[in-house]
Amino acid sequence: MRIQTDAVNVVSRASSYLLSGLLKRKPLWFDVVAKYPPKQNLIKVPYIQSKENKDPRNDQFELKKRDRKRPLSALYQTRASKMENGNLNRKIHRIPKLKFLEDEIRDYFHLRHPWENARPKTLVENSGDEVSRKCDWSRMLQLYKPLDGESVVQRTMYILQNDPEVKDVFEAYDIARFEYYKLRMAEEMESHVAKEESVMHGAVFESTHLDWNLTTEQKYIDDWVKIASEKTQVLEANRSKSNAPAGSMGGEEVEAAQVSIFEVFCKSVHQRELKVSKERRSRVQQKTHEETSRALYIIEMKMKRILEK
Repeated sequence: MRIQTDAVNVVSRASSYLLSGLLKRKPLWFDVVAKYPPKQNLIKVPYIQSKENKDPRNDQFELKKRDRKRPLSALYQTRASKMENGNLNRKIHRIPKLKFLEDEIRDYFHLRHPWENARPKTLVENSGDEVSRKCDWSRMLQLYKPLDGESVVQRTMYILQNDPEVKDVFEAYDIARFEYYKLRMAEEMESHVAKEESVMHGAVFESTHLDWNLTTEQKYIDDWVKIASEKTQVLEANRSKSNAPAGSMGGEEVEAAQVSIFEVFCKSVHQRELKVSKERRSRVQQKTHEETSRALYIIEMKMKRILEK
């Protein structure tokens, strides 16, 4: 993409439009851009050699005493040198990258604490100024914001700006980081104590979805290990009897070994699922039978009471 040089002449164009009447009001940016114009104009102007022109390129056309014997073509510069190309500022129209100290502290904290990103966070904001307006960073714990890595960043900036004894960013970061560690340890200790107290009073905690997934996966892995060990024993036995004569018992074992371990595993899983479904079905039938018998008993008792009255 070519460099757009039209923005360099925006002041001259706006002034000409004002003089001609195309613009009735002066733009708000006109005085600022006129006072601080761009540093370099990249528009190429055609060069015309003349004595009145004070362009430094006129010196290239003057013959020097030592170069009079050389042809005229040796005195013309047809392209820019490496030094001239190196001095050009091609990034003058590019938007500079904004760099903030908070971003560097935030990146450094999450690089050292990667598991902090695994904690659940609320991405919905009411007005966006909860951190700057409502929070008081003279302390780490806040009422309107949970404890996370952003707390360390804001606390570091507060210490760096308001504490005269702290003169280094790393010192302020260490102070905020150790405060964060103490509060995290206090939170974990409170959760452990609360769980132990609830268990002492008779609370029962069910297994989480992650624990259930791990237990079911481990069952399938154990079945796979059993089947694989049996099949490896069969394969080793067939290798030892590979030279058995025709019509012996070794041929049947070879044919049985041709079935893959995965097929045997799938069959065992299918059989287990059928067994579990049958047991579940029998439990449901037994439960419905008990409920119907109980309902019939209640109806009979009500009918007896009505007849006695």
